[in-house]
Amino acid sequence: MVQISARDETPAVARRLANLFTEAYIGLTQKSSRERVKASRTFLEQRSQKLEQELEAIEQRIQRFQRNEDAVSLDQRQGSLTERIASTESALEQARIELRMERSSLESLQKELESIQPGQLSERLASTVDAEISSLQSEIAKLELSKQQLELQSGTPSAADSAQISQIDRRIRKLRARIEELSDRYVDEMMEGGLSPEQGAQRVDELKRRIAEKKIQITGMESRIDVLSKRLKESERELNAIPEKSMELAQLKRDQKYAEQMYGFVTKQLQQVRVQEKSELGYASQIAAAGTPSTPVRPRPRRNLILGLMLGLLGGAGLALIRDQMDNRLYKPDQIRNMGYHGIGVIPNLTPLIEDQMAGQATVERDGHHLETGLIGVLKPYSAATEAYRKVWTNLQLGRPDGESGVVLVTSPGSGDGKSLTAANLAVITAQAGHATLLIDGDLRRPRLHEIFDVSRAPGLTETLQNDLEEHAMKRPLADNLCVLPAGTEVGNPAEVLGSTRFREFLGEARQYFDHIIVDSSPVLATADGPMLSDLCDTTLCVARAGLTTEDELDHTMEVLGEVGADVAGVVFNAFDISMAYGYKYRYRHYGRYGPYDQYQSLPEETSA
Repeated sequence: MVQISARDETPAVARRLANLFTEAYIGLTQKSSRERVKASRTFLEQRSQKLEQELEAIEQRIQRFQRNEDAVSLDQRQGSLTERIASTESALEQARIELRMERSSLESLQKELESIQPGQLSERLASTVDAEISSLQSEIAKLELSKQQLELQSGTPSAADSAQISQIDRRIRKLRARIEELSDRYVDEMMEGGLSPEQGAQRVDELKRRIAEKKIQITGMESRIDVLSKRLKESERELNAIPEKSMELAQLKRDQKYAEQMYGFVTKQLQQVRVQEKSELGYASQIAAAGTPSTPVRPRPRRNLILGLMLGLLGGAGLALIRDQMDNRLYKPDQIRNMGYHGIGVIPNLTPLIEDQMAGQATVERDGHHLETGLIGVLKPYSAATEAYRKVWTNLQLGRPDGESGVVLVTSPGSGDGKSLTAANLAVITAQAGHATLLIDGDLRRPRLHEIFDVSRAPGLTETLQNDLEEHAMKRPLADNLCVLPAGTEVGNPAEVLGSTRFREFLGEARQYFDHIIVDSSPVLATADGPMLSDLCDTTLCVARAGLTTEDELDHTMEVLGEVGADVAGVVFNAFDISMAYGYKYRYRHYGRYGPYDQYQSLPEETSA
């Protein structure tokens, strides 16, 4: 069964297309079936026209011969011989025509089978069954000629002749019964190895059976032709023995009789072939016509929506996974520990606190100074963020062998990590604890401490190192315990100033007057100032910003500090956002008693870094 379907925007057009294809396919099978008969029909039409012309020509020759030679008829023996020769020739030619038609039909059947099963058409003509059938058919042909000869010897056969003819008929029937039995065996041999109808190959089995039958018929015709050819030669030898004039008339009568019989035979065969050609309906028929569909096969909105959602989810998950694998920024404190570094503290994101409690202002006035709102150690001393800075400082003190931090350097891998604000808040906390604290802005390239505390940039560190202006350069914006030494006037070579002997001597003098000294330096990966200052300080804090600092940057920074022998106390994880670290919120709930921690959920602006 073949199902034909068609698609079109119009249902009626789709139905029409399917039916048209069905009709075309059925027509193709009809044409294929009729091709086998077409060749035989063409041959018979040509042969019929030729025989008709030959018959007319022979009749005219006989009439001329009888007028010229005054010959009217042949005697009985000569007439019987002439009729026998004509009949034999006619039968021989008929057999040849039938043989040619059968061979043409066999060739068409073999081509059709070969197109269905290419390379699988096996020849079985070497079968012993086939040889026996051929022998029996030859014997039948001889018996039929003997019977024909007895019938032609006299007009009315004698009792002995009738008995002999009956005996020949019985023998022929037995031989044909035997041939029929052997034919079934031959067909079975031809069908061996083929596909059975139960396996869906009925057309193939039908073609194989017809091929086997055609081969049997062709073998019989070939045997009949051989016998007729021998009988014709014998009759012609007898004809050559009669007088010349009678022989010529007999030859003309023979040709006339032959032409009449052949013309009748060819005409009859032609009619049969024409009927057969018209009756070939092919091997396909229409089971059911296509109907007009009531619902479209596409598009299918519901299915497309479901597939779209599924593909979207899979695609989104895949992109998220790829992005997560490619994004090596730090989002969780555990990433620092997994890298093998000591996390000394976590500072939450300050932006929500500034927006909620300080109206999102950039600065707030306090004691005559416009302090940056990121300086929460002064503005919100009891907030959770301030407590986080206290914890950093406590961990730093506990990590020192003598419990004293001495000179602390605060640096970071790159700009915007929040090192200056971290240094400022740590200095405020130590001062609030009653310790004399000096905060030095060692970032001579992009200083920030004077902006945070709203003090003048100069005089500052550069003037102090040049003119011994410690007293005048140090600012006290908040309390007596905290002194801020800004960067001072911009210089051409900051590294030369920070690496000078005078700066080392200045730090030594400052130790005598301050309990703690905190130095803010430029980023490690941006300049060489940070690694150089770490050699002058007792301990170093590295500030990494959540969502900004990458693992590679932190690795490179720690590697550079290690090469210069810096004593790195640990890494401060700054601007931590819980929404960036799924599953880590519960670890920081202990900040809740100092204030709501859940509000810190976004990164601070760069101006507050």
